[in-house]
Amino acid sequence: MELKGKVALVTGSAKRLGKAIALALGKYGCNIAVHYRLSESEALETVKQLRSMRVKSAHFCADLTNEEQVKAMFESVAQTFGGLDILVNNAAIFARTPFDQLDVNTWQKFIDTNLTSVFLCSRYASDFLSEGQGGVIINISDTAAFKPWAGFLPYCVSKAGVIALTLGLAKALAPKVRVNCVALGTILPPEDYGEDWEREMSAKTLMQRLGTTEEVVQAVIFCITCDYLTGAVIPLDGGRHLR
Repeated sequence: MELKGKVALVTGSAKRLGKAIALALGKYGCNIAVHYRLSESEALETVKQLRSMRVKSAHFCADLTNEEQVKAMFESVAQTFGGLDILVNNAAIFARTPFDQLDVNTWQKFIDTNLTSVFLCSRYASDFLSEGQGGVIINISDTAAFKPWAGFLPYCVSKAGVIALTLGLAKALAPKVRVNCVALGTILPPEDYGEDWEREMSAKTLMQRLGTTEEVVQAVIFCITCDYLTGAVIPLDGGRHLR
């Protein structure tokens, strides 16, 4: 896939990893739909940075667990940009959830936010992505899906679901739409996690360090541009899944 002139929607792209992916695609010449739910000022700043690259960009607010809002967002994106070529399902929540404190509402919040949202976005994007030469969906998961953490079970289960959904969507949407997944290790720790935690996580990888946003971007770009790649799950965790 030639990226210049393509239209990409990146969920949760107002800040952090989603923003890095959106800006990288913008540098390659993609026109970018910036999705956010609460971070409007950050979304506007991301749009401003993208427009400075001389690509078209606009921001779209939606609760990705709400089907009507998701449907309306994709219709608005298609109307604004004239179509859609790339969907990156990046938006997610992450938090410690000790099992003895876990309730069904917390469980459902993780499943809805991290998994159902990916289904809804993929479902309503698929009609636009299948037009013309076809498109691509990239899902962001976590290698904790392979080796769940006891204190983060709803998160791990939701990310395992994203991997299963990726494989199923690759079958369901072929050959017009390719669907791939990048399963991350620790890349951008939450801001309230300190240096001791980072050192502990680094020691659990074969590479003895955390990953970088640039490395995530490289993996995402590869998954988008390799036209024969679909149904792939790429573990980007410095080898932690092998420990």
